[in-house]
Amino acid sequence: MIKNRRALRKLKYLFTGLTILGCTSSSKAQTIGYALNWDDKPAMHTVHNKFSNESAVILLDSRLHEYQEDAKLGMVINTTDHKLVKINDEKGVEMYNKMYLPVTQGAEVLSIKARTILPGGKVIDLPQAKILDVEEEGRAYKKFAFEGVEKGSEVEYIYTMKKKPNFFGIEYFQSSNAPIQRAEFMLVVPSRLIFDVKGYHKFAVDTSVISNEKRIVVATENDIPALEDEKYAVTAPNMENIQYKLSYNIAKDKDVRIFTWNELAKNIYNSYTTFTDKEQNAAESFLKAINIPANATETEKIIAVEDYIKNNINTREDITGDDAAVLDKIVKSKNADNEGTFRLYIALFAKLNIPFRIVYPSKRDELPLDQDFENFRIIDEMIFMFPGTGKFLEPTNKIVRYPLIDPYWAATTGLFLNGTSIGTFKTAIPSFDTIPIEPYEKNTHNLDVVLKINSTLDTALLYTKQIWGGYGAMGYRPAYTFLPKDKIEDFNKEVIQALVKSDDIQNIKVENTALTDYIKEKPLTIAADLKSSQLLERAGNKILVKVGEVIGPQEQMYQEKPRQLPAVLQYPHALDRNITFIIPEGYQVKNLGDLNFNVVSTPNGAESMGFVSSYTVAGNEVKIKVHEYYKDLVYPVSRFEEFKKVINASADFNKVTLVLEKK
Repeated sequence: MIKNRRALRKLKYLFTGLTILGCTSSSKAQTIGYALNWDDKPAMHTVHNKFSNESAVILLDSRLHEYQEDAKLGMVINTTDHKLVKINDEKGVEMYNKMYLPVTQGAEVLSIKARTILPGGKVIDLPQAKILDVEEEGRAYKKFAFEGVEKGSEVEYIYTMKKKPNFFGIEYFQSSNAPIQRAEFMLVVPSRLIFDVKGYHKFAVDTSVISNEKRIVVATENDIPALEDEKYAVTAPNMENIQYKLSYNIAKDKDVRIFTWNELAKNIYNSYTTFTDKEQNAAESFLKAINIPANATETEKIIAVEDYIKNNINTREDITGDDAAVLDKIVKSKNADNEGTFRLYIALFAKLNIPFRIVYPSKRDELPLDQDFENFRIIDEMIFMFPGTGKFLEPTNKIVRYPLIDPYWAATTGLFLNGTSIGTFKTAIPSFDTIPIEPYEKNTHNLDVVLKINSTLDTALLYTKQIWGGYGAMGYRPAYTFLPKDKIEDFNKEVIQALVKSDDIQNIKVENTALTDYIKEKPLTIAADLKSSQLLERAGNKILVKVGEVIGPQEQMYQEKPRQLPAVLQYPHALDRNITFIIPEGYQVKNLGDLNFNVVSTPNGAESMGFVSSYTVAGNEVKIKVHEYYKDLVYPVSRFEEFKKVINASADFNKVTLVLEKK
């Protein structure tokens, strides 16, 4: 079982102290002798036809992870990376003439070799003196530059690091820079240990073999394309990758699977829900300070607890020392790490008789949890689910309030820890279930505009009111809580100017700025009067009114290469814009038909997304209605052209200019 609660903060290192390290083999540890094909006399290689137009091609990306017993350190892992790259043009030279090799914190670099192989066969070895130790943005690297790199050459390096073991691993084999012609992964461990290894997407994993008291697993993949940076795409879940985790220690018990979801649920739940008497008293004192009314509903209690903790407890993951997770210390110092904050919530929920579930969410922009593969390394964030309301709470993110959570954590499958008691023993049963997301009509950025022209016909006079709801408001409301008061006016003007550029903004009115206003169904609103000459132009006797620009700049999408990945949105949403244009006396509009748009996607007969606009005329008023909506979160590659048309329709509307002529 877990002895130290603080170990829970980094689940990827959980259970390192188990008896695995103590059950050493009777034979001496030895290296498998995997040479990774560093040829003393290298020959030039051929690029596959499908990659012939690429600036650079990774001919080989080979990685070895070998677990060994070290006489001084106990078990360690030696990781060896070997990469060979073909340079096809000057862009490829620029991409690969320098190299930064990341050095894991606490790791020892055992060896590095690097060289350039010229088209004529000449080999230029990199002197060890030219391999530099650098630190950038708090991370350590080995930095060097290949010498003599030119079009048609190949660059190659191999390096080995020794570091502390991690019994859960992930290796990505894809990038945006270059395709990979051949990818290899080898896991070598003492034969008493059995690791599960799983390839995702197209990686093929061979059956393990035993050689010289080592258990060896090999995985390979050929012709992995570069994963381009695409708009509205998330790359991590789509990257070719290998994952591994320790499942059996046959020296201890060959029939007992370890590091299971059941084991995780039991240990996590017991650790987070067990408190000393001093901690219980501290939680009781803290709860009294919140001053929750006796007749408060469950929702009101949840809101009060969350808001008070986030306003009064300084939660930082970099706080060190055991006091950061002990409730009586937290209540006194007002400082906690994530684990301590989680435990404080749980203690208060228990005292308020609020049923809850601990949930570890998948993330739509990262690798998802796999119900059939217990890789604890992917688990690093916790949220709460309340059976009484069906809603969720993100405990440590100060800018988010119940029932919203990070939108990329919603609309996923999460690991739910369902607490139970057997006598006085507390435990939890794991299950995988859906984490829903707020529906599209709740997440809004709406707009009301009245547009008219001054008496001299050279300036547009506007009243604008922006209205945000749900996730739409989440990017704005925190400013009103955390910005200094003397910065709020500048912030308001920036938000207004994001629609229409203007130096003349008056009568700013802001409502419903509290982070808790969402649950009260109060939309955030910012209204103002402004003047702009940029929306008008004269063309002889005609006045050109750039009415489309009042919805703000819109993205224009182009896709020169075939789309690789689905379009993924942060959250489903809707945008309703109501624009009233007052026609100046004596003028008429000649091209009102340009305001009509009807770009709608209806797969299987149901509307999924669209941009629809229309107008009506009453006297001298043109009333324009625009409805843009995205009901789904993911639009597959097969529907990407439909998605692009809707996105571009908003950009096209933004370009609409009404032509006014005298009657």
